[in-house]
Amino acid sequence: MNKSNGNSRLVLVVISFFLWINFAQGQESSAIKIPLPAEVQLQVVESGHPWRPPFGVNRVGHSYDVIVTIQSKELPEGEFRLVEYLNGEKINQHTLHLTNKTPHTGDNHWGSKNRYYIANQLYTDAVATAFTSRSTVEGDIDQVELTFVGSRGDIIELARQAVELPAFEAEAIARPDTVINPVDLGAILVPADWLLLKGGQKAHLTVAALTRNSSISNISITAWYNSAPENKATKMVLLNQRDKVQIELALPVCSKSLNNDMLHVSIKDDVNRELWSKQIQVMIVPKQPDWPVFGAVKTKLRFDNPILNMVNGINEPINYDEAWPEEFYDVVVFLPNGARWVFWRGSSYVPFWAGKYNTGLCYEWAERITNREGFVDCNEPLMDKELRYSRVEIVESSKARIHVRWNYQACDFNYKVNGDFMVEDYYFYPDGFGTRVLKIVCGPEEEYEISEFLILASQSAVPLSFIPFEPIDIISVKTKEKVSVHFPEWYSQVQGYQEWEKISDPSIYRIRSHKDEQVSAISYNPYLTSKPYYFAPNYDNGYLVAPAYWGDHWPLSRGLLTRRGISESIWSNPSVNCPMTWGNHLPKPIKSFIVKTKDSFGIQKDMKIETWAWLIGMTDASDDFLLQLAKSFDTPPLLELSGAKQNSESYAIERRAMSLIVENKLVSITIKPKGWCVNPVFELQNAPKKLQEVKIGNKTLAVEKYAWDGYTLWLDMIIHQPEMLQVRFNE
Repeated sequence: MNKSNGNSRLVLVVISFFLWINFAQGQESSAIKIPLPAEVQLQVVESGHPWRPPFGVNRVGHSYDVIVTIQSKELPEGEFRLVEYLNGEKINQHTLHLTNKTPHTGDNHWGSKNRYYIANQLYTDAVATAFTSRSTVEGDIDQVELTFVGSRGDIIELARQAVELPAFEAEAIARPDTVINPVDLGAILVPADWLLLKGGQKAHLTVAALTRNSSISNISITAWYNSAPENKATKMVLLNQRDKVQIELALPVCSKSLNNDMLHVSIKDDVNRELWSKQIQVMIVPKQPDWPVFGAVKTKLRFDNPILNMVNGINEPINYDEAWPEEFYDVVVFLPNGARWVFWRGSSYVPFWAGKYNTGLCYEWAERITNREGFVDCNEPLMDKELRYSRVEIVESSKARIHVRWNYQACDFNYKVNGDFMVEDYYFYPDGFGTRVLKIVCGPEEEYEISEFLILASQSAVPLSFIPFEPIDIISVKTKEKVSVHFPEWYSQVQGYQEWEKISDPSIYRIRSHKDEQVSAISYNPYLTSKPYYFAPNYDNGYLVAPAYWGDHWPLSRGLLTRRGISESIWSNPSVNCPMTWGNHLPKPIKSFIVKTKDSFGIQKDMKIETWAWLIGMTDASDDFLLQLAKSFDTPPLLELSGAKQNSESYAIERRAMSLIVENKLVSITIKPKGWCVNPVFELQNAPKKLQEVKIGNKTLAVEKYAWDGYTLWLDMIIHQPEMLQVRFNE
């Protein structure tokens, strides 16, 4: 009986050499030097590396991975070869290509004793170097042999390992019939290996199976929910020896009243012996919440697992529902195009786009990068796991505009702060686009990092299983040229910069957080003239396992210092991947001055106040539309007015809005775009609260083509030549 436990089996042989290896050829002898100390490691990993593809049902029957590591000062002259056997017969052999680069892994940290990093590459003070090679074995084998072939052709066997082929392999993956954004069900970052359903929803099961011993005339594949064991879904399948089968099984509807359930999957042979089984956790939302089409809502998003909490190296988990004071809540911005912008307690209120496929996309925050003496770890709001300083409030949520404010301080691992404070304002409109406005109040000498792309992932979500092949597009606003950043170049700074020579700043960035997402997050700052750089990938035993920075210290987890490198915590906590950052290369602020004011401690002193603004959104809009919107964002149209006058600040890029003071119940605005004017926004001071009609030229706009809340007027239109806009108010 083969029970699935989700872990690959690992066979390891270690042979240490403390002598010269001598052999004779005729009357002459030669010596193969393996300098002391030397160690050979031969690893045979069944079903491949757990953090590398293939994943899920595609892993069934997959070839083996073999890892060879030589610990030595230098390698002898000659070749290391891997020989593969089946039933005593040599079926294949190939030469290994060893590299002396020891990759950064999850167990290593910046600043660890006797370790240092150059360009994200780990080096040690040890005498020996790790020379590593990995190979993929195609087809079945039952033995591998590592040999050394000297310069004269002499062959020495270094290690041999038997490989036990599993007699039966299987895997099952459950999916809902219709994918619903977890936030729409009131949940967030549900573990990737769970099944999320609304009450009464159907799901389907994909099952793959393989037998190596003999054919089985009829295997039965059965699935049922723990709450309804009598309601089973079953399919009979003929399973030929060494032929993999894959089937789809429609599941019955889930419970309409339970919050949790368990899905059982069982495979039995023709005499009713169980060959394999699996249990899949099911999270159910009995009644889907009633959310607004456009609006900001206070809520408490559901997360069913405990919080990983490391205390002196031991996990002392915290109940999620008891992790913050009762008065703390989450805020979700709902947009008509299906995008969801979330301020989550578990992310220390750092906001992000919560995607349909259970990932998040964040634009970063203000991270202090100067004067860290006396502080432990990074100074940034994500360290504020207990929300001592971080606060979020809904300032405005109307038919025309949403405004959410996030106040925070950059604290260290021990909640120490330095008196600086930050305010981030987010404005959204019915077209689904918004602005991120960051204001930093800090000492004149302080420097901050403020822009980076981060992909949040749920528990058990392995980076290579969901991060897209082409995660980022860069589109020049000036030339319209476009570069798609993709594997493998996207983690090579040299190749990346060569590609960017085609791009003229400023640029629109489109970021996809999941391979199945049809929408992408966008970011545009017209004053950003520096290019970002990529984080290097992470490796494990010579395998690329994360295409960029991977960290488990955020979101949600507590007690973990900032670190990079994929680790076993991926199975128990959400994590973050970071493909791109600007570091300390900041765009020009839209406002910057020094005034005497109070810091966060209430001390009066000189403080620098700087403000930045970005156009943001989560959209499937075309590149052409985004280029028009970007030009409209940074280049407002000229206005000729009747019945109103321009305010002292005629255009606020922070709010994407033109500001007018109304003087008559009929306001005529001739809009003269400098290229494009896309979905214009007007702030109309002193205007009557009731709007009678809106006309463009001689055409009266339908009510769904604009939104008015008594102050803000948003229009759904694209203007590329002069147009007359008339706004008539009731008395």
